[in-house]
Amino acid sequence: MKRNTASSLRGIAISGLVILLFVGIILAYYFMLLSETRERIAKAGELNAITSAEQIDQYLSQGVVTMNLACYTLDSMIRSGKSQDELRGFLVDQSSAVLNTDLKTTGMYGYIKGEYLDGTEWVPEEDFVPTERPWYIDARANVGRVAVVDPYIDAQTHTAMITFSKTLCDAKSVAAMDFYMDRLQQITEKISSQEHSGITIVLDRKYRVIAHSDRAEVGKNYLAESGTLGNALVNKLRSSDENYFSMQHGGADYIVYAGTVSNDWLCLSVFDATAEFGQLRNMLLFTILAVLLVVSVLFFILLQLSRKQEQIARLGIHAVEAIAEAIDAKDSYTKGHSDRVANYAKEIGRRYGYSEKQQDELYMMGLLHDVGKIGVPDAVINKPGKLTDEEFSLIKKHPVIGWQILCKTKELARLAMGTRWHHEKFDGAGYPDRIAENDIPEEARIIAVADAYDAMTSRRSYRDVLTQDVVRKEIEKGKGTQFDPAFADIMLQMIDEDHDYRMRDR
Repeated sequence: MKRNTASSLRGIAISGLVILLFVGIILAYYFMLLSETRERIAKAGELNAITSAEQIDQYLSQGVVTMNLACYTLDSMIRSGKSQDELRGFLVDQSSAVLNTDLKTTGMYGYIKGEYLDGTEWVPEEDFVPTERPWYIDARANVGRVAVVDPYIDAQTHTAMITFSKTLCDAKSVAAMDFYMDRLQQITEKISSQEHSGITIVLDRKYRVIAHSDRAEVGKNYLAESGTLGNALVNKLRSSDENYFSMQHGGADYIVYAGTVSNDWLCLSVFDATAEFGQLRNMLLFTILAVLLVVSVLFFILLQLSRKQEQIARLGIHAVEAIAEAIDAKDSYTKGHSDRVANYAKEIGRRYGYSEKQQDELYMMGLLHDVGKIGVPDAVINKPGKLTDEEFSLIKKHPVIGWQILCKTKELARLAMGTRWHHEKFDGAGYPDRIAENDIPEEARIIAVADAYDAMTSRRSYRDVLTQDVVRKEIEKGKGTQFDPAFADIMLQMIDEDHDYRMRDR
């Protein structure tokens, strides 16, 4: 009875370790995938924000150049003593000239030589004091350069306007010009219309919206609002020193990138990541539940097994085989790939002189060599035809992903060498580390040959099984370049013994 109790307790302990192993791997993968998702969205947001800021700066620079040229002429006219009528005539001419350019303006005006002059012939109210207007005050505070006055919203047209103004040569006169900001709105809407671009927002220094993917938001003061997404964004911006941050609002997950326009405006790219994060969380929950179910079944089986250490160890192998089958299931064309590679590798090791323990370890490495493919999208793995450079770069990440997953667990860390380096080539042209010859672990060199053989003898989405003759020629061709010659020769020997080409079916 005591022995049975001890055996049961040992079984419970081992099952607990297996559960912890699986959950640890799943959590490591989940957080790695979550981090990569955030990074990918942040990079897209950064690109959108930079693109928006560059186009806005370009548009504003046109207004600055226009003002500098006009003020240069006004300075010359003031120095030469031109009359007020002549100065007013120039403003009228300049207003008409700008109307024929890409810049949409209401015209040029100014407080010049003690008198308000307007190029649009607008007559101000009697209480109008030009020297108290923001365009005059800002220009006097920025002598020598064009002042960009904070935008305002036209009450009648609900259109954002911006004013450029500059102090003239007598240090008292100021010229100014108002520009419509429709172009900024067009830039924002165009960028937001692109696929996976999110929301684009341009805020002034007082956190008022001067351009937005949703035109109805233009003119709102997000700082003065309460409980809105805009207010939550502004509060997060003011409390964060980072350009990139994530936040939650209204039950949704957002990732935000904030860029700065040259005149201290903010250009935000806001991505609603709720759906993507939700899929990751659902996947995590489903996987953990599935693992608990599988481990529960394994636990029940374990209680029925003998107390022999050999049978307990076999359970670990079954668990790894289950992982390998789950990985292979991502690709409908390569079911059983990991198991076949493991068997080929074990046979190569046997013929090379490996002990039974070394062969078993090599078999485990073969089962886990593609564990990193769990981090590669199914659409890429199952894509028919040639992969794009971007898709191939995703595929090339799987050795490192697998390495990171396995190294999280002490018991699997040694097995990770086959995972990380099975795509290295003997001549150093492989990936991910481009190491060569004996720098590549011996086990990884064996798995590389076994993996290549199974790849050529299995049907793929883009081709059928290669003939045995073609496979043999490719192995022979790869000796000393792709493969370690010693292990390539063993595989060639195995091929030559396989007269009916049935090794690939076992």
